[in-house]
Amino acid sequence: MSYLPRQSKTHSNHALLVRHRGYELKENVIYPVSDEVEYYDPFSKMETGVLKEILGKDYVEVDFDVHTLFLNLNAKDPEQIYRFVQNYGLLYNPLFMDEELQKDLIHQYSLKQLRYRIGIFSNFYSEEELFLISSIVNRGIYLKEFQQEIARLRMVVELYRVIKEHDISILTENTRFMLFYEYNLGHWTLQPVKDLLQHPKLKKKLTSILSQIEKLHTNKKDFSRQQFESLLNDIDEIFSAIIDLKLEETFIEMCIVYLEAIMETGLKGVSPKISFDINGSIDHTWIFSSLLAAIYFMVHQDFVAGKRYKHCKNPNCHHIFIAKAKNNNYCSPQCQTRAKTARERARKKAKAIHLYEQGRSIEEIARELKIEPERVRSWINKYEADR
Repeated sequence: MSYLPRQSKTHSNHALLVRHRGYELKENVIYPVSDEVEYYDPFSKMETGVLKEILGKDYVEVDFDVHTLFLNLNAKDPEQIYRFVQNYGLLYNPLFMDEELQKDLIHQYSLKQLRYRIGIFSNFYSEEELFLISSIVNRGIYLKEFQQEIARLRMVVELYRVIKEHDISILTENTRFMLFYEYNLGHWTLQPVKDLLQHPKLKKKLTSILSQIEKLHTNKKDFSRQQFESLLNDIDEIFSAIIDLKLEETFIEMCIVYLEAIMETGLKGVSPKISFDINGSIDHTWIFSSLLAAIYFMVHQDFVAGKRYKHCKNPNCHHIFIAKAKNNNYCSPQCQTRAKTARERARKKAKAIHLYEQGRSIEEIARELKIEPERVRSWINKYEADR
């Protein structure tokens, strides 16, 4: 059973989104399988039951909204993505509706606003809109599309953290690569890369990197895995050189340009709507072409508000979360407790090995540390095996 997000009881400045009442995961594609649709508010407070159902065994008591939940989906777990879709619909809705429902919605909303609400306006190429809205094909969304969007949104947050924290060491290998790869795709605003090209200690290496990327971009099939690994190593070297030459500011400028480009694309599906009534009252609403557009809007709002995105410090948790306080380093009290337990276990293990090296017996160590002899024995056996 799917838990549906609660409808907000207070006035919302955000238009509702549409989802089907049923979906099917088949051959790496998620399809809508019902002609019944419903509206929901993506900004409503998320029920605990939703998180438990979607995250499954990965669930911890973390304060997620739709966009932070999507950011933390396990891209390698099709079932988790499928459960997310069951609750929130597809990233961009390939909607199909019966004729009566179409007429009802068109009567209730203008056709243009209906297109924004159901997220299909970008698929219209004919002037005969009424014909097209009754002829929408039932196209599913590939799991690969979800995986790519999750990775892209994580990159967005990563770039934001680099800019906000002024720390380029945060950048992952994939993001470093994309910063150079995008230069060759014709972003004329990437002046920072041109500035780096003028540096005498970087020019030769960077020219070589951009030349390799050009080959990759023009003919990926002929670019071997070994060549790609070599390219990543070259990027890693120039990244280290940039740090050594204290050119971090220029690299952060690259991050700013790239982040702006991604956000601009992500927000193209967002538009304002102003409504007037007979009494002269004015209502302002944001309209979203799709769930993905709403997700980017939520992230954008976080950035504007200066919220802190962090990685949970629990080594067994990989959640990205919004910290409510500067010194908050854990996504949940549960993770904070687990991290504390892990540190205590590591301390006792190190102490046990130290006592063992001094000639103490397993039973003596267990009594001193107040733990089971079996645990001490497993630590010692592993220690001896690794020597």
